Formats: sequence, structure tokens, C-alpha cells
Amino acid sequence: MIILKKIIITIVFMCFVSFAIMNSKDCSATDAASASAVTDSALKVEEDLKGKSIIYLTFDDGPTSSTTPKVLKILRKYDVKATFFTINYSEENEKYIRKEAEEGHTVAIHGYSHDYKKIYSSRKAFMKNLKKQQKKIFKSTNNKVWIFRFPGGSSNLVSRHYKKGIMKKLVKVTKKAGYIYHDWNVDSRDAGGARNEKDVYRNVVKGLKKKRGNIVLMHDFSGNYKTVNALKKIIKYGKKHGYEFRAITESTPVVHHNVQN
Repeated sequence: MIILKKIIITIVFMCFVSFAIMNSKDCSATDAASASAVTDSALKVEEDLKGKSIIYLTFDDGPTSSTTPKVLKILRKYDVKATFFTINYSEENEKYIRKEAEEGHTVAIHGYSHDYKKIYSSRKAFMKNLKKQQKKIFKSTNNKVWIFRFPGGSSNLVSRHYKKGIMKKLVKVTKKAGYIYHDWNVDSRDAGGARNEKDVYRNVVKGLKKKRGNIVLMHDFSGNYKTVNALKKIIKYGKKHGYEFRAITESTPVVHHNVQN
């Protein structure tokens, strides 16, 4: 009887050990698969630009009736997608927002207002301004956008006049809220410094670099003809020299300036 009990106990123990080993292997396989999936997902953004020369044309401060439709016409002609960081727009200019979205461009947020004094007076004021434009774009396009650009860029110093340290706080707050901000690494200087289309063209071409994402700062504010006139040449130069044009998306690697306030 004692021998029989020992045999039964031994059999039960061996079954338990076998089950534990098999279960451990299954878990390890699952964990490995999960880890692989996470790794693949994490590499997507990096692989997006690996060895590629990309140009992201971006236009701030629109839409306007004098500039935006001309920009869209050129982009359409050369089959180029771009990104528009928009501010508050009239009912009449809403059609340009819809056109941007319909033609595959990214409609992003610059802010309902561009008034530095108002938007950089407090964290609350900035977030209210950001969300207000987000809601307006959603109403026009039925798309809730999370991509934005700080008026003046994240490195702006003008905010110091209204709230010391505000930019460092906003960078953290907006990220926590799910927003993605983009600065730029190529400046056309069409909002200051560039006197004509030749200057705009020269500034952009001079700033481009191979095997990276080139986020180009331009504007479609009212009457910005120097940029409109330079745009065709910029696109032709980019295509001739092996650059690919893309619109910014949520998976685009960000370009951030050093925050100075």
C-alpha cells in the first residue's frame, strides 16, 4: 500500500513538472512575440527616414485667399503633399481648409490666435487657444488633428515678455495631452529677411541636407507672393536632386528646437 502511494505521488509530481515546463515555453514564446511586435512598432518611425532624403514643406498662418489657393495649385501640379499650420479662418476661407484635406495635405494647428501676448500669458490661455483651433478644424474636415506648431516656434524668446518659463511648461503639458509639435530645420525666412523669391529659394536650397527629414518653414499669409513664386523652383530642385516630398503625419520624426524660455 505504501509503495502504491509513492508511485501515485511520483506520477502526479512528474505530470506537474511536465505541465509547468510546457506552460513556461508557451509563455516564453508569447513574450518573445510580444517583444518582437513592440520592437517592430518602435522601429517604424526610424525606418521611415533611414537613408532617405525627405522634404516636408510647411506653411504657417493661413489660409488666405491671396496665397493659399496659389500654393495649392502648384502642389497639385507637381503632385506634392504639404502641411498647413493654420490659424483662425473666415467662413469664406474655410473652403481652402477643406481643399487642403481633400487633396491629401495635412491640416495642422498653429493656434486660433497668433497674438503672443494672449496665448503666452498662461498655460491655460495657450491650451484654450490650441483646443479652439483643433475644434474648428474638426468642424471643417471631420478630422481631429493633434499635430501643431508653436507660434514663433518652441525656441521663441518673445514669450519671455509675457510669462517667464512658459515654453518649458507648454512643451510638457501639450505632450501629456497627446499633441505633437514640430519646429523646423530649414528656414525660408519668408516672414523676415527674404526680400524676394530668389532669397526664399536660396534660403531653402541652402538649408536642405541629404539623408534626413527637412522640415521647411514657409508661410501662406496674405500677399506672400515671394514664396508662391519660389515654390515651383524649390519643388523642381528637390525632385531633380533625389528628394521625396511628404506631408507631416503623426509618425513623422519630430524636429524640435532648444527651448529657451
